[in-house]
Amino acid sequence: MSKSDVKKSLDVANKSAQDQIDTLKAQLEQLLKDRINPALLDVAERADNAVANAREIKDVQLHNAEARVRARPIAAVLISAVIGFIAGRVSK
Repeated sequence: MSKSDVKKSLDVANKSAQDQIDTLKAQLEQLLKDRINPALLDVAERADNAVANAREIKDVQLHNAEARVRARPIAAVLISAVIGFIAGRVSK
């Protein structure tokens, strides 16, 4: 085999490998575009909804706790004192 034949064979192999890489790259880009990106967007939207729901629940619970404390301030103070006493005893 001559030097030019080897060079031609290497060029053909290089071209074939580059074509395969380009094909795989195009397939990967298409996969990302068609499958992965929409799935990630859906997950992000669900996460945003979950965070919004959690904030709403937190706000409602906070409002309920404030309403209970305002309705019965003496009971709230006594309950807080008992919880503080128990926490103090447990932490020793």
